[in-house]
Amino acid sequence: MIVICGDSLIDFLPVQSEDGGQAAYLPVPGGSCRNIAVGLGRLGATVGFMGGISNDFFGDQIVSSMQVSGVSMQYVARLDNATTLAFVKLGDGEPDYAFFDEASASRCWTRAASPALGEDVGALHVGSLGLISPPVADECLALMREQKGRRVLCIDPNCRPTLTHDLAAYRARMAEALALADIIKLSRADLDYLIPGAEPERIARAWIAAGTSLVIVTKGGDGATAWVGGGSVDVPVGETRVVDTVGAGDSFIAAVLCHLDRIGRLRANRIGGIDAADAEGALRFAVRVAAFTCGRAGSNPPWASELQESATPA
Repeated sequence: MIVICGDSLIDFLPVQSEDGGQAAYLPVPGGSCRNIAVGLGRLGATVGFMGGISNDFFGDQIVSSMQVSGVSMQYVARLDNATTLAFVKLGDGEPDYAFFDEASASRCWTRAASPALGEDVGALHVGSLGLISPPVADECLALMREQKGRRVLCIDPNCRPTLTHDLAAYRARMAEALALADIIKLSRADLDYLIPGAEPERIARAWIAAGTSLVIVTKGGDGATAWVGGGSVDVPVGETRVVDTVGAGDSFIAAVLCHLDRIGRLRANRIGGIDAADAEGALRFAVRVAAFTCGRAGSNPPWASELQESATPA
């Protein structure tokens, strides 16, 4: 099983009102880690979600959205705190978010609230809001420390500057989390925010030299680059119809993890042997899955059957 630990929330997506006037907002389940879990489930991976989810009706909506996509709720803690809300502004580039997260269920989760990871868990992913603000940020980092060497550790910072009130503390926490990870996926914007002025190849090779097995930097419409111990690979993005980019990065890392799981690399004793061919296969699959997500509104990753249908000649 792959366990995704971190945030779940309700995204309020802008939609045009029926009278053509000011845009209204449609509440839909979201959150980077929830999206990754859903993406994995729809691709056919054995996946579970770990984190705090509210007992309110938004929390029920989030749970239902994961269950219907095949995500196990074994490691979920239902809490009386409210659900995190995020209002989304769409534009030409990355979406902008306004978060309402104070004392939310996702933010107040602790490891003690969920069962300990079972022996069937081969990989643990942590990221996004789960690493920004205590107490959940401290809990997620402590979880990574205790699981280092026992399971494959994956991280996607998915930085949210509007929620990061202590930038120095956040960068220090992220530096430790990144150093613990076997797989690092981040966007060029994330890298610039965490390490201003950092050149992707230099920092990726430094992480690889320090023990990380796979580093991926995504570059939007310019594709992605992956570094492994044996070198690097670039994969471009083909012609893509873009409705919006909400959840595209989450679909990308879900597809990477799914591919690596299928080829047997998501084991603590096998991730170190990942090579350029493995990385290229993962990136090509991830680019295709992310492009599919961009082709429809919101974070709505494809099911495996949809990918098969789209690959079948007419």
